Formats: sequence, C-alpha cells, structure tokens
Amino acid sequence: MKRHGYRRAYGASSLSKKAKKLVFCQARDRSFFIKAALYSAIALLLMISVLFVGSAGETASGSDIIVFNTVDPLIDASGDEGESIFESSLVDPKLILSQEMPVIYGVDLEEVYIEENVGDTEIYFDVLPEDIKLEILEFTTDTPKEFFVGAEGPQILIYHTHTQEAYRQIEGEEYVETGSWRTADENQSVVAVGEALKKELEEYGYTVLHDTTNHEPPKLSTSYSRSLETMLSYAARYQTISVYIDVHRDAYGNVEEGQKDYVTVNGEECARVMFVVGTGEGKTGEGFDEKPNYESNYKLALALTNELESIQEGFTRPIRVKTGRYNQHVSDMCLLIEVGHNANSLEQALNTAKYIALALSRVLDVK
Repeated sequence: MKRHGYRRAYGASSLSKKAKKLVFCQARDRSFFIKAALYSAIALLLMISVLFVGSAGETASGSDIIVFNTVDPLIDASGDEGESIFESSLVDPKLILSQEMPVIYGVDLEEVYIEENVGDTEIYFDVLPEDIKLEILEFTTDTPKEFFVGAEGPQILIYHTHTQEAYRQIEGEEYVETGSWRTADENQSVVAVGEALKKELEEYGYTVLHDTTNHEPPKLSTSYSRSLETMLSYAARYQTISVYIDVHRDAYGNVEEGQKDYVTVNGEECARVMFVVGTGEGKTGEGFDEKPNYESNYKLALALTNELESIQEGFTRPIRVKTGRYNQHVSDMCLLIEVGHNANSLEQALNTAKYIALALSRVLDVK
C-alpha cells in the first residue's frame, strides 16, 4: 500500500537516481586527489600520534585538563563511549579519519563518559565526501534502500534509554531536578518529546506505541541493558513492530553559548537533530556476539538527515557512528535520535518533533 503517493529509495543519499549518479561521478573525479591527500595525512597523523602517546604518558598524570576530540562544544550523551583514539589501534583508518582537531576542556573525564560500552570509539568524519565515508564504513555507495512497515498492528515503538534527560530551565516553567538537566517530571523531559513525536506520527496514519519506563535506576551506566529488556518485551508481544526509536537529548558544554544553537522553521525555533548509529564492533573489533545491521540503520538515519536538511539547512548535525551497539541489533530500522541538547528549551525540542515525523512519513512507507 502506498502511503503518500511516492516512495524514496536511499543508498548513499536521498537524490534521484540520475542526480545521485552525477554526484557520485563528481565525487569519484575528486576521489583520487582526496584519497591521496588523506593517505598522506594518515601517515603524518600516525607519526604525530606516536609522539603524542609517548609524551602524554609523561605529562597527563598530574593534569586536571583532558583532551576531548570534537568539532563543537557538544558532548554526545547518547551513551557510554569514551575511548580515545590513542588507546586504540593507530592504523585503523576508521579511527584516524574520524578525528577532528582536539579541543581542550577542563572537565573531569568521568563527568563526560558515564555511559556503558566503555571503550567504544567514534567515527565522526563529516568533512569527507559521502562516497569515501561509505567506503571507510565498508558500504556499497550505490545500493538503494527502501524502508517499509507492515499495514497491520503497531509499527513503531518510541522509548527512552535515558528517560530523565531534560532541557534548559525556563523561568516560569521550572522543574525539580534529579541531576544536572535531568528530571522525573515526564512533562519536562525527553518523554514529552517522545509523546509529541508519537502524536505527530499518528497524524500520518502510523500505529505507534510509546514506552515511558524509567530505565535509569539503579545506575545510569547500565541503562541500555534495561531498555533492551523493554524492546525485547515489546518485540515478543507485538511482532509487527519494525521501527524502534530511542529519543534522547544531547549535552552542550557551554549552556549560555548553546542557547544560540537552533534553527528557525516556519517562524518556530527548533532544536537541531543528530542520529547516532552503532556498529557493535567494540574497541577490539570483536564487540558483541549479535551485531546490528548498521548499514541499514545508517541509511535510514541518512535518509532522515537528508529529508530534514531539505526542510531547513542546518537542521541536523552529521550522523555520529560509534562502535557500541545501542540495542540497534533488535531491528534493521533502529534509530537513536538526539533531539536538541540541554541548552535548548523543551519548546524548541517539541517544535522539532513535527519535522522528524514529517521526514519519517517521506521515508517510511506501508505495504
């Protein structure tokens, strides 16, 4: 059954087949030069990193300042991961090419990396052309991907691994904190965003379930083990569910500065969106016994990223690929969505929910 009169197929981008071919041809024309430059950079980085590791061992022990690799003051709050590239294989191009220039923050390591799957590494290379990104991820660049759900029964589950994540306190709309930017008040946390997303998706005809279980107690760092139990329980009860959406909010290091980080769509301030995709490889490459279909999950995240960018340029941040699993092995359509961050307001995040639903309606068909 066709839902919206058209259906899009997504491989490396959301462009039409003809346009996509042109884009990839242009990218391949540049690829020789780009790859040569990258390989030269890899060799240089290898030499620098070896020197860095040697000196870091001598100087880091007495310092309160850590080096944190990122492109902005955002701290990925999706999960657990925190291994530095210098603690992993120095010859893995996935790791080397993913790194941006280091930014120094005077924060304690434990305050940043409090999540599970410790030792996960980050593949974050938005500066690269899409075809080279997917080569590094070992994807085929021109295989189309279509996304469907069945016509019967619940099709989508929305849930929250970090249920108490909340947004910036607003005068007159204060909430009781259970921690920094966290609350048990479901009307002020990411649970409210999940409920708004549910209602918007239902407007497009999807059947959506929203689980509000608090998966954080007794320990935040083991939340994913409990949200997995929730997912498997729903999967057993409703075998028609094929899309699982874990709604989070990210963390911004400078809350005052981060208040400027939003987009305006149709006159409304909207929190920006980032998708996190797990490969399940772990820091050694062996990882979990049951790994996600991360190619499918990545292409779904990419399709939605492209749709949101078509609505408003700058609506999204680059997809963040990590070697953790994030329970994304349960289905080949699993999404971890960071809807804004702690410097955004709840209203900005709620405004974004309608556009995530719109993007899903353009990508996800029913048959």
